[in-house]
Amino acid sequence: MTHSTRSSHPRRRTTPRHPVSPRGLRTLRATWERQAAEAGGPGGFHHLHGPHTHGWLLADAVPELLEPIVHADDDPLEPTFFAHLDAPVAEALLARFAPAHLVHRSNGSPTLGNQLRATVAHPGEITLHGFVLGPGRCDERLVSEGALVRFEADLLVTEHHAPGCECELLWAYAVDELGLDDAEHAPHRIHRIHRAEAPDETWWRLLWA
Repeated sequence: MTHSTRSSHPRRRTTPRHPVSPRGLRTLRATWERQAAEAGGPGGFHHLHGPHTHGWLLADAVPELLEPIVHADDDPLEPTFFAHLDAPVAEALLARFAPAHLVHRSNGSPTLGNQLRATVAHPGEITLHGFVLGPGRCDERLVSEGALVRFEADLLVTEHHAPGCECELLWAYAVDELGLDDAEHAPHRIHRIHRAEAPDETWWRLLWA
């Protein structure tokens, strides 16, 4: 599917092709192509409000970019969750998504475009997680529910933000230094996490959910 706005969002660099999936395994592309075909058929499900079109996520190698980071669901109406969306994938998606596909937000979070740009600008310091509504739905889109950010500080962050909670320091860093600056409000939840692949680094989850 070609968007009339694509020319205003050119590619910034050539993105390497993603390795081909092993033979015999159902790829994300194959799953989404089947869902799009079924949705467009006579028995397809459509939301009350359109557009009743399916398949823009199949364009321009998007399934191949997302396949390594998603947990695909065969149910076309269920979300496909992703994690560890890092700077290279973020840059590739920015080069492929039309502006209209970058405005989605989750429960007051920064827009998808803002989060992708911040991730590109700070490689190794931000990764995103969220979900994709695939081509089996009329409202197909990619939504980032939150970010993991690296912030080397031993802060006191409490679950219910009791007196003395220092979450505002972390949120100010995310806005002012990392550029996550178009959210409607602060995250609903902030907590420290352990990353097995980076045991000596301090990471925090910012979640709008």
